[in-house]
Amino acid sequence: MTLPAPESGRSTAVTLLPIALIAAIGFAGYAWLRTESVLAAQGEQLKSQDAQLKKVDETLKEMLREVTRMRIEQSSEGQGPQALLDKLKVYAPMASDARITEPDFQNAKREIVAIVRAFEACGESAWEPVTERLREADIKADFDEIKLLMEIAIRLDPKAGKQIAKDVLQGQRMPYPRLRWWAADLLVRHDKPLAGQLLRQILMTESSRGVNMNRAQGAGIQIPDKAAYATTGFNNFVQRYILSEDSKLESTLTLMLTRVEHDAITIQECIKELGKRKSQQALASIKKVYDNPPLEQQNPLFLSICVRAIDEIEGQECVAWMEEKLKTAPTDTVANSIQTVLDKHK
Repeated sequence: MTLPAPESGRSTAVTLLPIALIAAIGFAGYAWLRTESVLAAQGEQLKSQDAQLKKVDETLKEMLREVTRMRIEQSSEGQGPQALLDKLKVYAPMASDARITEPDFQNAKREIVAIVRAFEACGESAWEPVTERLREADIKADFDEIKLLMEIAIRLDPKAGKQIAKDVLQGQRMPYPRLRWWAADLLVRHDKPLAGQLLRQILMTESSRGVNMNRAQGAGIQIPDKAAYATTGFNNFVQRYILSEDSKLESTLTLMLTRVEHDAITIQECIKELGKRKSQQALASIKKVYDNPPLEQQNPLFLSICVRAIDEIEGQECVAWMEEKLKTAPTDTVANSIQTVLDKHK
């Protein structure tokens, strides 16, 4: 009896299959590593190109500033920072004068942009003339010029320029409420953490009634000049504090709700922001303020803001509270605000 011959072809195929798989995996791994290497090289190349483009962009900006400075000097009687200051005195008021024609207004805005750019081109040589003009300027008569000079100071020397803005915001330099708000705007743009810290100090120690001496001294804060007190418009500090995105914003605004010295407009600014943030920690305080508004005035707008904030925070869960307050709503406006919330949650 003859035995069948062994299946050598199939045996060989079975043997070679794992080798083929290993080879395929190895090739795939090599291809992947090769691709990663190429991508990494391209990434480094792109970074290098990006750095070169940034250098070119900065060079072009510097050239633009220098050309702008030369153009302004050629159109002025003098040269250098003093010529720019003379130009600034002319155009700064025009950019905020409601009586000026639209073409003149737009021209003034363009000139101011060019003047600021030219000051940057002057560099360190412009610092002393700019700060000297700040010392001489009248805080009310030259208000618009001072605003621009403070911006220019920060661009010339960020550290020293921000110190000027800090002194103004704290009411230690050029004491005037509107300038304090402008200083806050500058710091929000150039140094948000510093802006948040300083504005928080103001909200914790001041109000439209002035400074709480005990709180200020307890916090080791210098007392602002009396001319810097914001007896009207204190809510402007709250608006700018919100823009600072301070890490303690929610707790600070909630604490303000418990202090009786603050006026209704300031409190309602706090309530609106806390409502937007759906602040649970502020909920009880907002309800308490609704029942006991500033100066016990039943202002329909103020109470309606409270109603909306409570709805934003609690949602459906506020229905029972709203139904209870609807029974004693002091005005039709407030009653309508409450009813609107109730209708929404039916």
